[in-house]
Amino acid sequence: MSLSFHKILDIYGINPPETKLVRHSDAEIPILETFKNNLARFEKYQSFQTKKKFGTAAHLAVFAPSQGTSALFLGIWNIVGCTENADFGEEHCQLLNKYDLPAHWFTDSSYYHLERNPILDELSERIVIDWGGSTVSWVQNKDKLIIELRRQNSIGKFVSYDEVQISYQYLKALCGDRAANIDWVNALSAVNGIYLIKDCSTGKLYVGSAYGENGIFNRWSAYAANGHGGNKELKKINPNNFEFSILEIVSGTVSESEVIHREKRWKLKLGTREFGLNLN
Repeated sequence: MSLSFHKILDIYGINPPETKLVRHSDAEIPILETFKNNLARFEKYQSFQTKKKFGTAAHLAVFAPSQGTSALFLGIWNIVGCTENADFGEEHCQLLNKYDLPAHWFTDSSYYHLERNPILDELSERIVIDWGGSTVSWVQNKDKLIIELRRQNSIGKFVSYDEVQISYQYLKALCGDRAANIDWVNALSAVNGIYLIKDCSTGKLYVGSAYGENGIFNRWSAYAANGHGGNKELKKINPNNFEFSILEIVSGTVSESEVIHREKRWKLKLGTREFGLNLN
């Protein structure tokens, strides 16, 4: 029997017809990262919206983009008021400046007064819904099918090495609770390989390699521990902007020298010495 998100709202006493479902995109800010590390900025970001975007809704059920067309539930916010831009004062301009949000929002946005409702906080970052294709609006009233209910501290199911693309926050969660992410631990420990770190604030890339006992998982655990894994260039950068992916996997029987050779080949292909974060 399938479970829908509206059913969850009913169970917790939130009226679905009064609730807008909001799936933010990562186009302007990294949603999940900002939610986890700078909640004040996240809340101000979603407070500035085009006129009447949320209509007469009393609540927002807010989601971050996830793999494919899925969305990860973050929480519930109550709408307690709205100020039109014609009534904006200096405090609204100060908010935009303080939280590094676009200045033009001062003249073409409304400001929704939102209050975090903790009623579903126990399910934050655990419910995954199927949002629909790219043509589906990011603000909806339509009910959504729940496709996954994650364990506490789970980053979701491991699908394949090709699809690995996780934030630094997810990497820390993965390494911090191995039992909740045992499929990831097993998969990453089983292979050596060449990996990619992207600084999402600049687009610059770093190519690295992992070999030896526990393979990629062991190497990535070092990044989770301190953000840089001992690399001098990465020490200069805020790791909260990092995204980790895998370029190539190799079996444990491949020699260390061959893994390093393949790492160098990827550095050459991607130009990470000339234009990225690799020093050698």
